Amino acid sequence: MPPSTPAPGPAEAPSAVVRRVRTAMTELTVPFDSRISPDGHRVAVSVLGPYGTDVLIAPADGPALPLPTAPPGPATGSRHTPRWLPDSRTLLLVTEPAGPGLPLLTAWDTLTGVRRELAAVPGAVEDLHVSDDGAEVLLLTADDGAERDGMNLGLPVRLGPAPAPASYRPDTGWRRLLHGLLPPAGAPTGDAPSAAPGRPVVLRDRGPVGLTVWNAAWRGGPTVVATVSEDPLPAGYYHARLVRIDLTDGRAVTLHEPRGQLAAPALSRDGHRAAVAEGISIVAGRPLLVSLTEKTVTPVPGAEDVTWIQFHPRDTDRLLTAGRSGTGTRVADVRADGASRSGPAHGAAVLHEEQAVLSGAGAQPALSLSADGLTAATVREAPGVPPQAVVAPTTGPQAWNWRPVTAPDRAAAHQDGGHEDLARVRTRQTTWTAPDGTPVHGLVLDAPGTPAPVRPAAGTDTDPVAGTGPGSAAEVPGPDRPADARATPAAGAGTAGPARPLAVLLHGGPSWQWSAGYAPADVLGLAPALAAAGWLVLLPNPRGSSGYGLDHARAVVGACGDGDLDDVLSGVAHLTRRGEALPGRAAVLGHSYGGFLAALAAARTDAFRAAVVVSAPTDWLSFAHTSVIGGGYERTYAIGDARTPEGRAALTGRSPVFADGGSRTPVLVLHGEHDRVTPPGQAHELYRALSGRATAPVELHVYPDEGHEFTGPSHLLDAAARAEDWLARYVAPQAAPRDRTAHHPRPQGQDAGPGTGVATGTGPKGAP
Repeated sequence: MPPSTPAPGPAEAPSAVVRRVRTAMTELTVPFDSRISPDGHRVAVSVLGPYGTDVLIAPADGPALPLPTAPPGPATGSRHTPRWLPDSRTLLLVTEPAGPGLPLLTAWDTLTGVRRELAAVPGAVEDLHVSDDGAEVLLLTADDGAERDGMNLGLPVRLGPAPAPASYRPDTGWRRLLHGLLPPAGAPTGDAPSAAPGRPVVLRDRGPVGLTVWNAAWRGGPTVVATVSEDPLPAGYYHARLVRIDLTDGRAVTLHEPRGQLAAPALSRDGHRAAVAEGISIVAGRPLLVSLTEKTVTPVPGAEDVTWIQFHPRDTDRLLTAGRSGTGTRVADVRADGASRSGPAHGAAVLHEEQAVLSGAGAQPALSLSADGLTAATVREAPGVPPQAVVAPTTGPQAWNWRPVTAPDRAAAHQDGGHEDLARVRTRQTTWTAPDGTPVHGLVLDAPGTPAPVRPAAGTDTDPVAGTGPGSAAEVPGPDRPADARATPAAGAGTAGPARPLAVLLHGGPSWQWSAGYAPADVLGLAPALAAAGWLVLLPNPRGSSGYGLDHARAVVGACGDGDLDDVLSGVAHLTRRGEALPGRAAVLGHSYGGFLAALAAARTDAFRAAVVVSAPTDWLSFAHTSVIGGGYERTYAIGDARTPEGRAALTGRSPVFADGGSRTPVLVLHGEHDRVTPPGQAHELYRALSGRATAPVELHVYPDEGHEFTGPSHLLDAAARAEDWLARYVAPQAAPRDRTAHHPRPQGQDAGPGTGVATGTGPKGAP
């Protein structure tokens, strides 16, 4: 903790700290993608703020550029997806209209500032490719009404007002490849034949008929390597295959049928080879090398958790990759010799590795390289370090020594408001062993010196759910409470401070992960907020998570809710045994798949005093028939198959709404009204199942206009406040009552001294 950062005042309630931190996070302006120019001199930085998205140009060798503090302006709308042309002067990007209308493909002369509309795009632009010679453009677009997955809010594409009534028909909502010829540099501004007036580029659908395209690699000419499926719903992504597409006739030839899912395709400069990462669900996987001429597929040994691939600009026998490494990031150099032969390729050499997040537009580790490959750009963040666009040389004595090209958000840099609270939070790595011997890793967040949260003092602990005395849920041995978790060590044994109530936050995916970032955002962004308010926060990466190899990510296939839940429970035992977590004072909170685990823990066990379930699947059978990923996701993870009686039984057998064994965990359910990934019926089912049992408190709150992730600032703050209140009500211990018989009264507001747990003033202070 920086010595200049004061601890919160003695009268401050944890709820005020949580609200202040969450408010600061919603107001944060951050870069989320960096694209370096081909000559390596400038960086196009995509920025997200409370007003939307914009693109700014930063010099690669100049002072860090301040981030914008105001919207681009009502006349321009938001801008995103920048791509440089070979001249390192012209930038293509997508401009979203401020009002109704189609997105616009725009050319920006970054030296004069002149922007020119090239074409109206009949769909939402999900990716933009420029040919190596700068003469052609290829857009991956989603039709109006196309469904999106949970990584994209779980809301459908809307190019205008939502239709009334909403209509659903097969063979709609496609993702397409639109191709166009760009006007030559210095050409007159007249329109091309068939172009709209004033817009010289004609975009034509060149993709395969009857296939939706999920991602693509292209460098110009007729050859595209893409991941495609017959099903246009996001469920189709789980059954997608790698193909070679000929843009002249739209014909698709299958190159690879994966065991799992595919992402990050890349194409060699000569067009003879491709590379792609194969993993599971949200892919952080193993790279494959594909010969387009011989149609062979070669695994790359030694490379794991890859999320970005590019053929080396100066050596087509090498791949550069970026990916996850535990809670950090790794950059590697992969020898691709022999990729067109049947023998194995060479292994991978690590170029750079650190406990920080290096990310691109897909919120996954990614880089952007100059044309000669000598300079890299990305967005970097780490605990205590807000996101910044950065550049680094890739060779020489300063290789991979990142230098910021954008300044951090002003409030974060000055530690204003909630950022002052965030500055007190420390992030530590932790490791423990599950009951079956599996090593499990995660992060622990806390704020040393900050009082642990307590409920107002009273004569006795009147918690209606589980007390702390003999016979309470916190003390009674049982199969769901490991003996070491029930033990009561000396407060703070082996730690720098007193034991604290514990909040366990479970990420979604499950092939996502908690990583070493500035303010981890999953589960309503509550992790840093709760830590700043005095909670001990555990962010586990149980089996199923990325960052620890594909075998770890696939370890939950056919076993969802088994070993991964054991990993979580043993993490609670680990921190309790170390004296960091108060025995019997733990809560579990989860989003999406993490919400499923939280709901399952509450339904099967009494291991937690409270649970918060956000946007979670709770009935896998109804999920299979109502989710836009249903029919793909649950089959990928071998949860069950709704097409067979045995599969339907398996789906219900792993559903929290049908689980039993626990009875006393209060459950708070939070859900978005328009979530298409885990439809709100999943929340209603859980609420009805728990309220019908009437054994513990349960509440459901459904937020209008929200999808799988909450984005409205007022909704985020409200949901965070409800979650914090739920934990304060059912998990935080009560402060000890004031000793009214003392012979020496203290001045008003003076603390009763360390270790007494006496609350003074108007807010909680200390821990019992």
